[in-house]
Amino acid sequence: MGYTEKVVVIGAGISGLACAFRLAQLGLRPCVFESEGRAGGVIETVRRNGLLFETGPQSPRFPEPVWKLVLELGLADEFVAGDSKADRYVLRDGRLHLAPFSPGGLIATRLVKPQSKLRILAEVLGNTVPPEQEESLAQFVERKFGKDVLDYLVDPVISTVFFGDSQKMGMESAFPALVDWERKHGSLVRGALRSRKRSQNRAESSTAPEPIRSAHTGKLRVTDSLPSLGSFKAGMGTLPEKLAEILKENIRYRERIECIARSPGENGSTSSGWKIRLQNGEEIQTESLVLAVPAYAVASLLENTAPQLASLLNAIEYAPVCTVSSAYDRRAVSHNLNGFGFMVPRREGLETICTFWNSSLLEGHAPEGQVVMTSFAGRDANQSLFAMPEDECAQKIEAENAKILGITGTPIDRMVWRSAKALPQYNVGHARRTAQAAEMLRSVPNLYLVGNYLTGRSIGDCVQIAYRIAEDLHSQVPR
Repeated sequence: MGYTEKVVVIGAGISGLACAFRLAQLGLRPCVFESEGRAGGVIETVRRNGLLFETGPQSPRFPEPVWKLVLELGLADEFVAGDSKADRYVLRDGRLHLAPFSPGGLIATRLVKPQSKLRILAEVLGNTVPPEQEESLAQFVERKFGKDVLDYLVDPVISTVFFGDSQKMGMESAFPALVDWERKHGSLVRGALRSRKRSQNRAESSTAPEPIRSAHTGKLRVTDSLPSLGSFKAGMGTLPEKLAEILKENIRYRERIECIARSPGENGSTSSGWKIRLQNGEEIQTESLVLAVPAYAVASLLENTAPQLASLLNAIEYAPVCTVSSAYDRRAVSHNLNGFGFMVPRREGLETICTFWNSSLLEGHAPEGQVVMTSFAGRDANQSLFAMPEDECAQKIEAENAKILGITGTPIDRMVWRSAKALPQYNVGHARRTAQAAEMLRSVPNLYLVGNYLTGRSIGDCVQIAYRIAEDLHSQVPR
């Protein structure tokens, strides 16, 4: 025997939790199904012996949608701001170089050749037009600035932020604003300056408290127009944990979905509702269904009901990620660790993509006299890290860090997290694919999709999309 729910949300990652929370605020208490034994998805904090290890986002930015959620959850006092202008480094030829995020830094850097610097600095005087067909990020950067800039300025940042491949990543899909700036203004710098001015005007009218606003100076830095980054005293896991606590009676853990289908109506017709079958055989009827799981999981659930939509979503690529968080006695690390951490270009030939210096950036990640650093590894073309045992994988990454940072001895403690399909990739054609999926979705009644594979991968994007979907769903419910 089954029963009927008003709204069902499948998936309790940040998107599903935020959507369910907003639905509850609007008076629609959803039933949430989560296949794992906890909520949060890729966001999890492992806490032991005074150490904080993060599996996913280390110290993300907190734009207004996220800060609004923080306020609604009563977590403002738990927030810990990081230094948005903390030094970042890029590895070249085995040495760490300060990443240039200002004109002065660009002039001084030894990461790229003088002619490459001139091409960047002269861009404001140029007037270029993007091609009609979507370019990859690599094609765009090489056309505008040359391969040197691609290899040592763009690739390490893109790999760190998106775990993406610049040869595959699409400009219209991943960076539509840059394409728009070039198309409208003929120059990225001119477009960025106009966008920065608009951001400053919005910031002046913002309701966000001062720690969340970006501090603007008279100097132009790439990070100036971005919201502040940070975490919580007990780690990023605080956010999904609090949402799950509020929604506790509405979340059912370790529940795997066998299939979904349109509910049968009268005389053999199909209704606008949905039928969900769990692996234990239980069936649930629901008027509205929200799928808050990865694109490939959505595709699997919809392959019989909406095969064309499923095919589009199944084509979205995901990047593998291996996270190694290691704690050391401070005396074992010769580098001063002053800053955010470092990024590794593909040209360097290492498994490590980037390393964050967690205990330098945020208070409370390690007891006095100890440090915590987190490395992300696993280039998309190399699956070897996922084939080896966890300890061997960690030792390989730690050995690379030891050589770069002058680390002696073994870590006090560590945490390893691996996923073969961790983050969706906005490769060439992604924007067109998601637009087609959105159009197809209009013909499927009472079905809603939320997640980081649609139009935004950051936590802020996920929360904003989840809230919008919850409000759209609420507006469709008969009063």
